[in-house]
Amino acid sequence: MSVETMVLVCVLDLLGRNAQQVPRIEILEERPRGVSANAAAFTDLDERVIYLIASASPFSEARSAQSSPAQCREVTALKLVASIIVHEEWHLQHGPDEEGAYRAALRELQRLGLGPDTPTYLGVQRAMLSVLEAQSKP
Repeated sequence: MSVETMVLVCVLDLLGRNAQQVPRIEILEERPRGVSANAAAFTDLDERVIYLIASASPFSEARSAQSSPAQCREVTALKLVASIIVHEEWHLQHGPDEEGAYRAALRELQRLGLGPDTPTYLGVQRAMLSVLEAQSKP
């Protein structure tokens, strides 16, 4: 099993789901041209695919921690990747609204034990506020 597959198996376990219960997920090594430099993932609404960017820090941190297929390591990074999948899945179900997608990701982090007092939650919250502020500018 590849390390990338191991990360996905660990993340799906955290989400309490299997591969048949989530949209198709593809892992891209590099961020494609036209995708935000800050993006860790994105969706193709027409194809109904979630793309995870392996070189983005959340996935690369989770990937580098997986040394054995017998144990999921660096659970905080895996939880962040899980919240990213929830964020992108929200887009597939509800459309492009970033606030709703970020709120779904924040709820998932809380469900996974990373609440408002954790750096991970605060980082996602800051990203949400930054995206919403940028969207509100003409």
